[in-house]
This record gives sequence, structure tokens and C-alpha cells, in this order.
Amino acid sequence: MKKSETRQALEMAIKRIRRGVTKVVPPGQRMSIAAVAREAGVSNATIHNRHPDIADMVRQLIGEVEPAKMDIERNRLKECQMKLAELRKEHAQLKIDLQRSQSINLRLLKENELLRKNSTHEANVFALRK
Repeated sequence: MKKSETRQALEMAIKRIRRGVTKVVPPGQRMSIAAVAREAGVSNATIHNRHPDIADMVRQLIGEVEPAKMDIERNRLKECQMKLAELRKEHAQLKIDLQRSQSINLRLLKENELLRKNSTHEANVFALRK
């Protein structure tokens, strides 16, 4: 490859990695000199020795990308923690509601049982209308 072709391949590799639409390295690959070299089909040494400005560009991009990703991840983590706290509150309330329902159900079952035992006389039993 000519130097200008190699440079163009390196620049295109950087763009593809930044967009996450790579051809060689796995999608979502972190920006690094090694990843750019693999994506462009050249060695790491080629970047360091023949295109030091590209190596500097990659280092600069690494510095830009990482803090931005960290901020995004921190925000996602905060959102998840808030949602988890809400779901825990809802879960606790649902447990309380379930206990109340079980208690009411048990009381009604006992009352029903008592009524069946005590209803030996048909006079005490009323038919329900449909």
C-alpha cells in the first residue's frame, strides 16, 4: 500500500470504529491504536513509525470518548438505581396488600365454616336471587 492509501485506510478505520460499524474488529470495539491497525489491515508499528499523527489522533479520541462514555454510564446507573428503589417500594407495598388479602380471606373462610355448622335449620338459610 502507498503511504496515502494507508493513511486513508487508517482514517476510514477510525471513522468506522467511532460509529460502531466495523468490518474487521468486533462491533463496539474500544478505540485503540491496535484496533485501528487491525481494522485498517496494517501493523501497530506502521501507525507508530509512519503515521505518528494518526497515533496522536487516536490517543486524543481515546481521551475524548472515555469520559463521555463514563458520563453516559453514570447517568444510566443512576436511572437504574432510582427505578430499583421504586420497584422495591412497590414490592414492599404489594407484600403488605397480599398479607391483608390473605388475612381477610382466612377470616371469611372461618366465618363461612361457622355459618355452615350453625345452619342446621333451613329457616336460617336464605336463598340468593339470581
